[in-house]
Amino acid sequence: MANYRSAFSPFRLLGIAATMASAACVPTEPPAVGAPEAAALAATPPSAPRSTAYLDLLRRSGIEMAIPPTGKFVIVNIPSYELVALQDGEPVLRSRVVVGKPATPTPELTASMVAIRFNPDWTPTPWMVRNEGLHYMPPGPQNPLGRMMFGLDDDGLIYLHDTDEKQLFGRRQRALSHGCIRVQQARALAAWSLGVAEKAIDSMVARGSTYAVPVPEDIRVALVYSTRFPDEHGEIMSYPDVYSHPTARAE
Repeated sequence: MANYRSAFSPFRLLGIAATMASAACVPTEPPAVGAPEAAALAATPPSAPRSTAYLDLLRRSGIEMAIPPTGKFVIVNIPSYELVALQDGEPVLRSRVVVGKPATPTPELTASMVAIRFNPDWTPTPWMVRNEGLHYMPPGPQNPLGRMMFGLDDDGLIYLHDTDEKQLFGRRQRALSHGCIRVQQARALAAWSLGVAEKAIDSMVARGSTYAVPVPEDIRVALVYSTRFPDEHGEIMSYPDVYSHPTARAE
C-alpha cells in the first residue's frame, strides 16, 4: 500500500481554506421572518428523507447505514467482491473487485474519496519487503496500482486502485490483496467520480507524470461486510463468509 498522504494533504488544506473563505460571505444570523411566514413555517411538517428501491433492497439485506438519497456514494461489499456506485440512491456503475486475503483482511469503514492519483508509484510496507521480497515500483503498466488510485481520508492506508493483474477479476474467489481494493472498472469509476468522459481519463493517464486530481464533490465510500447483497437483477443473493466474520449478515 502506497504512502499517498503527502500528495493529498494540499487538497484537504485547500478545502478547509475554501470553507473558511466562503463562511466569511455567509450571514451569521438568518434574515428576519415576519409573523405570517413564521406561522406557515411552523405549520409545515418536516419532510421524511426520500428513499429509493435500491436503498430499500440494501436495508432488506441487513445493511442499515445511512446512505444519502441524493448525490454520489460508493459501496464495496467484501463477501460479494463487488463495488456499486450510486447516483441519487440508484446504481449507475457496478464492478468486480479484489479484496484483502483472510490473513490481511479489508476492514469495514466509511471515508470520503479525496482525489484520484494518476500514474502512481508504489512503495511496499516493510513487512512486504521482509516477507515477500517486494520492492518499490515506479509508475507504469507493471505497477501494482495500475494507472490510477482513489485516495480515501481514512487512517488505515486503505484505498481503491487499478491493477496490473486484471486476470484476477476472472476468478470466483477474489480475496487476494493485502487489504486494499482493486477495481476492475477503475477507468469508468474515475470518469464518474470526476464528472468527465472516459476519454478524458485516458488523456489524464497519457500525460505519463504522477499527479493527483481532487474530486469535485463529496463522495462517501463505504466498505461493508454483508453475506447477503442484491445482485444486478435486484435479487438478494447469499455469499460465502470469506473472513469467518463473527457478525456476518447471513440468512
